[in-house]
Amino acid sequence: MIPDENIQIVTLIDHKRNSKMHKVRHHLENNSAECSCKMYEREGIPCRHILWVMKEKGLKSLPAAYIKTRWTKAAMNMPMFDLGGNLIEDTTNLEAVKKKVGHLWSEIFTCVSMAENNEDCLDDFMKLIDGFKQSLLSRGNLQASGDKGKQMETLLDCPVPEEVTILDLNKSKNKGT
Repeated sequence: MIPDENIQIVTLIDHKRNSKMHKVRHHLENNSAECSCKMYEREGIPCRHILWVMKEKGLKSLPAAYIKTRWTKAAMNMPMFDLGGNLIEDTTNLEAVKKKVGHLWSEIFTCVSMAENNEDCLDDFMKLIDGFKQSLLSRGNLQASGDKGKQMETLLDCPVPEEVTILDLNKSKNKGT
């Protein structure tokens, strides 16, 4: 078999790990690589062997093929589905909502800091917030996102246990006997 001139095979030997050997096949035409450790194929993350070869070849950035959408901000713009293919949450405007929520918290903290030295102002602000909360509750199907127990029950599709028992860890020795 004639070796392909567009493929370079690099053998890496790790002397710190019992002289473990890894072979990296570097495709020169598109700067892709595959390693004998198969980490990229298993986990979708380039292994250190591939990264070392790319660094030695003088590449300043990782080829686009190695950057999976799930590790980028763009992943948040895609809808999420459960294992059955049912839409869980449409995340297309999630960033805009996060921005609004952040701005709202900033405004709330500003109002509290402005009113903190005047008890009448604090009482007025508290009445205003309570009134708005009642307005939200009267709309019906709105619920506070702070109810972690309900969120966990929905996520796990089972009730949160009343009591959790944490056992002592077995202590292990890392040296000698």
